[in-house]
Amino acid sequence: MAAGFTYNLTPEEVKEERYDVETGRRRRGPYKLDTTNLPVGEYLPSFTPIAADLKKKTAQVAIRVEVAKKFTTGSNTTLKIKKKSFAYAGMHLGNGSNGATVNSIDKSDPNYDTLTLAADFGATLEVGTVLFEATAATGNTPKVTANSALYERAKIENGIVLVALLMRAFEIEPAKLAIPFHAKDKANMPYFQFNE
Repeated sequence: MAAGFTYNLTPEEVKEERYDVETGRRRRGPYKLDTTNLPVGEYLPSFTPIAADLKKKTAQVAIRVEVAKKFTTGSNTTLKIKKKSFAYAGMHLGNGSNGATVNSIDKSDPNYDTLTLAADFGATLEVGTVLFEATAATGNTPKVTANSALYERAKIENGIVLVALLMRAFEIEPAKLAIPFHAKDKANMPYFQFNE
């Protein structure tokens, strides 16, 4: 390296095989990504769960969070989740039978993000439990259900963002996914095979 030069570059994302790429099949044409509530300037990792409208050619991120530390119910409003979840203040989280609204997010800890909930979740949550963005604080129904996965990482920008989607993939390694899929997503994705 030449004297006097300092290189301050962000390293490229490590390319890790999350599924058997030979089995991956892309959907035809680009899809317009709905960037509502997504942080501009951040990147969506490849294989993010996506709810695609196949007629309108639009795509919406199925926001999912994974519990990082056991949550015990009983007047507890602090939930620790894995980092890079795309959770946002004001969203509802649910597991199908219980739920809560997110009041704020603290991202200062390097190991996990801390969500402050408006009320107790109403259920004990084990480490690794996947919660979905719900339509209401009761947490019964997902806001969207994934039917696709993001083919390659995409930058969230103001304006139109076009993305490529996968419609099929086998030998998916859930532990290698940056954003997990909920069981309701997996039930809606017959052409995706998860190794679990």
